Amino acid sequence: MDGSWFLVKYIDDIFRNEPINIGVVVSSGEEVGSHFLGQRPDGSINGQRINKRISGVETYKAWVRFIHKEALRGTLDERIASLGRRVGDSYVIERRGPILDHGKSPQGIADELFTALVSSEMTPAPQLDALAESAIKRLNLPPGQKIVRNVDYKVKVRDVPQLVTFDYKYAAERTFLMDRVSFNRPGKPLAQSVNDLLYRIEVIEEHEGIHDFVALYSGADLSLQADRQLRLLDKFAHTVDLSEERAQENLGEILGVPALA
Repeated sequence: MDGSWFLVKYIDDIFRNEPINIGVVVSSGEEVGSHFLGQRPDGSINGQRINKRISGVETYKAWVRFIHKEALRGTLDERIASLGRRVGDSYVIERRGPILDHGKSPQGIADELFTALVSSEMTPAPQLDALAESAIKRLNLPPGQKIVRNVDYKVKVRDVPQLVTFDYKYAAERTFLMDRVSFNRPGKPLAQSVNDLLYRIEVIEEHEGIHDFVALYSGADLSLQADRQLRLLDKFAHTVDLSEERAQENLGEILGVPALA
């Protein structure tokens, strides 16, 4: 299998020029494999799961679509040359070399490269994800009930279509929407993360009539700045510290289901 692989980077501050790796593309003939931050198994992008240093979720999604399209057309090398002449762009595509492992598919290689080059830069998220999954799996849900993951709502805000996503949904007598909130980013990015969740809560309350929300966080990440944001979240959502021993019991009490012994 002949082909090439490409590393995609994002620079949030052009002056400081400190890029972060955000995606990998592997191209071989008519086959293309790719893996980007926030990418679901079906290829769509969950905006709430991208690095908070990346501004403009819709711009990010548009770049991912553009890069994948050019790779399918076999013109990514040409695009790299033209983009390299532009000054001030936040997105950078680098051709890194040929494919050396001929026994794997382009998608398989892209997934492995993503794990090695991109996900290693995002260490906090998997830990919080694991804590959330552990607490949820220890809930004794009634027969026929389940917690749905990656829940999308299509709404219109000022006549502009928007996709609003929450990490989890539990619907019984009442509907609860739950979201993971990482408090390990001090300063402005943390405030942006919390404000993003508050915005989604407001939109869903107005358009879907849902009024029960849960913010899942790890108390191990708390700081003075995070404590202020947590108090703000408490006004609009139930909050659960996933680092506590009784995390599953606390979550179960909110949802109205018992925890497994």
